[in-house]
Amino acid sequence: MTTAPARWRAPFERALPALRIARFGLAVALVAAMGVLAVRDVDFGALTWWLLVPSATAAAAWWTLLARGWAILVSGRTTAHDVATWCRTQVLRYLPGGIWAPTSRIVLVDGSAVDRVATVAAENVVSLCAALTIGGAALAVSGRPAWVALVLCVALPSVGARFVAGRTRLDRRRVVRATANALLGFACYVASAVMVQAAVSGLHRPLLVAGAAGVSWAAGLVAVFAPGGLGVREIAYVGLLGSSFGHDDLIAAAIVMRAVTIAAELLVLLAAGRPSTRHAAKNS
Repeated sequence: MTTAPARWRAPFERALPALRIARFGLAVALVAAMGVLAVRDVDFGALTWWLLVPSATAAAAWWTLLARGWAILVSGRTTAHDVATWCRTQVLRYLPGGIWAPTSRIVLVDGSAVDRVATVAAENVVSLCAALTIGGAALAVSGRPAWVALVLCVALPSVGARFVAGRTRLDRRRVVRATANALLGFACYVASAVMVQAAVSGLHRPLLVAGAAGVSWAAGLVAVFAPGGLGVREIAYVGLLGSSFGHDDLIAAAIVMRAVTIAAELLVLLAAGRPSTRHAAKNS
């Protein structure tokens, strides 16, 4: 005899493939809308536009590596399922509140409550520390030596792993691999930012620009009140470089960088974030 819950569940399960496709379509539409908002005031005629091509390529590499870092923390290796899950859930950071992307990953990942929360927290800590490390090192080399202290952040994820090892999936080896992956990712991110600034104002003080890009990204991550760090990263970037570049050039570069990263996100989402029937049972 078929129970009532089973009768209700069967139509829902049959509809899941269509629901996943609809969810993916909404995610693409949301990212595209954010891109349109970012570029509406950009005068592309005033840019050295061809520099935006390698900049977008570097940004796409950064975004892909962020997704790969999540996969490493979750599974200990890169899997298409984990990468796709991260790409789709990351879109939710644009919703008011700024907490929906990590919250959704807590729900979707397997494991105990402590394990799930620790994995999502580790992803954010690893990214934050990598951005601060790359940014601090670049600022120090550019002539602002006090920022070298941020390089110490690179050790924090590994130290933190000692407190959760044995109770979660986060052993030290897995966290170290994710940290190395994130460092490479943020090297790509700051390279993208340098090319954007060069497209606006020419190639001047690239290490200073790289450092400001890394630190301002970290500022946007911790400002959870701003969905996707919107506004916060741009303000931090302009503030860090205000004495070295013209204000208008910095504003233009910050806006273009936002547009470039959104375009990269959209490309990676379309390439790697498509729903797969292979993992239907996982409710991805």
